Amino acid sequence: MGSITRISESLKEGALAEKFRAAEQGLTLLRMLVVLVGTATYPWLDKTGHTPEGAYLLLGLGGLYALFLHVGIPLLWERVVLPVTLTSICDSIFVMAWLYVSGGVHTQYLSLIVLNVVAVGLRFTPRVTVLCTLLMSGCYLLLIGAMGQLLAHPVLALLNAAQILMAGLIGLICSRLVLEQLVARFELQKRLRMEEELARSEAALAEAQAIAHMGSWNWEIATGLHTWSSELYRILGHAPDKVASHEALLESMHPEDRQSFLRQLEHALAGQPALHGEFRLLQASGQVRWIHIWGRVLRDVSGQAVRVSGTAQDITERKNMETRLVVADRMAALGTLAGGVAHEINNPLTFITSNLLYLEETLEPRAADQLPHVEEMRRAVFDAREGAHRVRTIVKELRTFSRVEDARRVPVDVHRGLDFAINMAAQELRPRARLVKDYGEIPFVLGDETRLGQVFLNLLVNAAQAIPEGHPEEHTITVHTHLSESGQVQVEIRDTGSGMRPEVLARIFEPFFTTKPVGVGTGLGLSICHGIVAALGGSISVQSELGKGTVFTVILPATDAPLAVPEKPVAPLRTVRARILLIDDEPMVSSSLRRTLKDSYDITALLGREALHRLLGGEAFDAIVCDLAMPDITGMELHDRLQEARPELAARMIFLTGGAFTPRAREFIAQARYWLEKPVDLPALRNLLQQVIQETQRQRGEGAPARAASEEG
Repeated sequence: MGSITRISESLKEGALAEKFRAAEQGLTLLRMLVVLVGTATYPWLDKTGHTPEGAYLLLGLGGLYALFLHVGIPLLWERVVLPVTLTSICDSIFVMAWLYVSGGVHTQYLSLIVLNVVAVGLRFTPRVTVLCTLLMSGCYLLLIGAMGQLLAHPVLALLNAAQILMAGLIGLICSRLVLEQLVARFELQKRLRMEEELARSEAALAEAQAIAHMGSWNWEIATGLHTWSSELYRILGHAPDKVASHEALLESMHPEDRQSFLRQLEHALAGQPALHGEFRLLQASGQVRWIHIWGRVLRDVSGQAVRVSGTAQDITERKNMETRLVVADRMAALGTLAGGVAHEINNPLTFITSNLLYLEETLEPRAADQLPHVEEMRRAVFDAREGAHRVRTIVKELRTFSRVEDARRVPVDVHRGLDFAINMAAQELRPRARLVKDYGEIPFVLGDETRLGQVFLNLLVNAAQAIPEGHPEEHTITVHTHLSESGQVQVEIRDTGSGMRPEVLARIFEPFFTTKPVGVGTGLGLSICHGIVAALGGSISVQSELGKGTVFTVILPATDAPLAVPEKPVAPLRTVRARILLIDDEPMVSSSLRRTLKDSYDITALLGREALHRLLGGEAFDAIVCDLAMPDITGMELHDRLQEARPELAARMIFLTGGAFTPRAREFIAQARYWLEKPVDLPALRNLLQQVIQETQRQRGEGAPARAASEEG
């Protein structure tokens, strides 16, 4: 243990206070013991021959004094220095008085003064112990001199004084040893407290870093020593026992970001104020994470960089949120564009499909028997109708970008949907791979046949495009279906193509993410597939190994329900020709529908304002086919006017919509009884017309058509 002079003042004061307390605790009991021993031994040890009244009086006062200190010292613990000084003076006075009454130089209680000197050493510093020893030696000689014994017994007096000095030396040694031990204990306690506080601070810092996903790092340039916090180890994906180094950091970084980070570090060491940037991490699982690195360079007086310290924050969630926001903006823009495009396509597509149906019905098989070239025309019209139907399906899918709608869930035969998709993708499959169909026995699924066909077609095309053209005998694309252990239908589309890297696999279902060249892919196909399958209550996953191929797995909810039977059209009434009013702002839509329906009904085609004027004028129709969105008056406004003036006509309205883009329009369509989406499905329109006409005639109670108030347009 070092010298006391090297002890800090705060530790020294604390050690002295502890020393005072410990000494007083022991001396309170020692005083009472001295009084009891003195009371018991005085009659046998007294050699003065004097009356003992003074001695017993002193012992009684000493007993009260010792009892008072035993009770009172704990109450004065916070001001312990003052009572210790007073008790030391009182102890010395008691000892001198006792030596006086017990015979002076001839006393048998000289050990009391020796004990008192040692007690002073135990209670005070070495310097105070020396002063007190000299003072008590002088007081003893003065007492002996006052009693006339110093000259009578000089040798004995000096021997007793020497004993006092020896006791002072012992007290000095005790004072020093006790003080150093106490200081050592205080230093240890202080170090332990500091270590506990440091541990708590480090734990709080580690917790704060874990909450903020931010780790800290330090690089001593001279020694090359790197220090990382535990959170940084977690962010980088390293075990805590891995040695922190540049190599370990670069090992965690995405290969494409390593050079960028090294350039940033070189610029910071060369004089750039700070090191900061966003970099990608590539973990062993293939997951890509983002970190934001901040660093500051500490330089010496010569400007040389000596240390670089900083933080690294995991900003993956923020980057994902930013990506989702960008995707949401792009999807919103695409939705607006798609909705507008779909709406504009609907009108021409309606009259194209209507006219094609009219041609197909006009070119009857009997005419084909008489004129062979007519059969070729019928086939051409049929092919054109199939193409228009595909465009109609595409338009419906485009509208899914402009509004949220629930997928129609009915029993569907998965194998039929797969066969349809295989036929559609045949041109892509043949030059690349052999197709293997491994169909198991599976139940029907709840889904939408058109959308499931779109999913399977997209997956098949992706599988084909993962295989280079040529040598199809070397590759296979396998379509496998079976019933999973959970009772769901599982569809696997497996290819032996190039496979995908882990970082590509992690983003495969992200909207607008594509590895294809610009102009080849939009990055929406697999994202749309994921959304369709999820909307149908299923799931889609992917496994891939670079150089070996990819497996897409689609899981769909099974059902025991039978396939939906197409609704039979209502048989038309042949006894009368009903009057139909067509209201549309697009003349070609009106003319095409009129051309298709004129053989069965009396058709009147009008614009919105003119139609409202004639209806409010009293003209009657058995059914009204009305466009929802028109420039002069909307179908909703026309319906509201008729609801007020002629509610029976408002109930006969069938609405055609190319897309409900406003909240009011969506609410109106949701409550409308009869409505169809454009491009119009003619059989469905005929079916609705017959329902409305039959209900109208039942309400009228007659078989006659509505009265014509004016000529048909």
